[in-house]
Amino acid sequence: MVIKLVEACNSIDRIADVLRGKGIIAIPTDTVYGLAVDGLDETAVRKLFRTKKREERPFTLFMVKGDIKEFALPVKKRIIDFFMPGPLTVILKKKRDISLPYITDKIGIRIPQHDFVLKLLAEYQRPLAVTSANKSGEPPLVSPYDIIEHFTEVDVIVDGGMLYAAPSTVLDLTATPPIVMRKGGVSVLAIEKVYGRRVRLKASLKFNVLFVCSGNTCRSPMAEGISKTLISSRFCEIKSAGTIAMSGLQSAHYARQVVKEYGGSIDRHRSNYLDREVVDWADLILVMEYKHYETVLEINPDAVVKTFLLREYRRKTKYTEVPDPVGRDLIAYQNSAAKMYPTLKRLAKDIEARFRGIR
Repeated sequence: MVIKLVEACNSIDRIADVLRGKGIIAIPTDTVYGLAVDGLDETAVRKLFRTKKREERPFTLFMVKGDIKEFALPVKKRIIDFFMPGPLTVILKKKRDISLPYITDKIGIRIPQHDFVLKLLAEYQRPLAVTSANKSGEPPLVSPYDIIEHFTEVDVIVDGGMLYAAPSTVLDLTATPPIVMRKGGVSVLAIEKVYGRRVRLKASLKFNVLFVCSGNTCRSPMAEGISKTLISSRFCEIKSAGTIAMSGLQSAHYARQVVKEYGGSIDRHRSNYLDREVVDWADLILVMEYKHYETVLEINPDAVVKTFLLREYRRKTKYTEVPDPVGRDLIAYQNSAAKMYPTLKRLAKDIEARFRGIR
């Protein structure tokens, strides 16, 4: 049965009856579609394992915010209060006196910022065990019609249209500092701003840095090339782009020469145009001038929390730009690199700290 989202809020009782009968529902969220069952019913949870075709790892529980303390030991409440509801899954310690199917010590909890889901949780009054709508190891399905095709076991599908958003960020709050287990809808820098300190990243992840200038042939390629001599590729992926770049151009001759003076190489660099995809990819965006900052925010206003003038990053100075050396001599390029270098060294230590838990 498929129910349009506009009708779903008036069909909560019917959907709840499916959940009480150990059925599976597919629901839209603020990120991707999820498959959900009654989170307290072991038979229903086991059925979801079979449908998902995955090993018996605990599913995330959706619940109303007031119920978190009933099932888990909430810590670092500032993060929970600020980001939930929203695209964040937090991992907490389960309360010892609570029994939950296939959940032992830790519990993943999520509250999507989605009107239908919030109403369903409020009226059903029991947590839902939820997983993304895909077979294990495959990409999430973005269409209700794809779910119909791939999951004949699903009893009700709430049609919320096409969903292309990134998955939720998964953050382990049982550790100090918290550990980002999966990057997603809430950026690392946004979490750190609320937490007040650095967080850690799971060892298998990488911290993505984007440098931005105008043409992507001088300053941002130099910053990229020099940074790659300072930061291990085990921790970080680095890219650069230009706000008015023509794609495919080689970096400037003097830029290549200066990077070699620092022990790096940008001989293979080709210019890239700044777009939404690379802005969303980045965990940190460092721009050369304020006009570049404005362009990033025009592309995605939500990037404000992770975008800085390069020379202002982790400093108290304001509006300190990196001069554009284009069309000038080697000394101008060397001066631009010299102005960037202290921040690039600081950045390297900063990124490494996120993987080693250094505060």
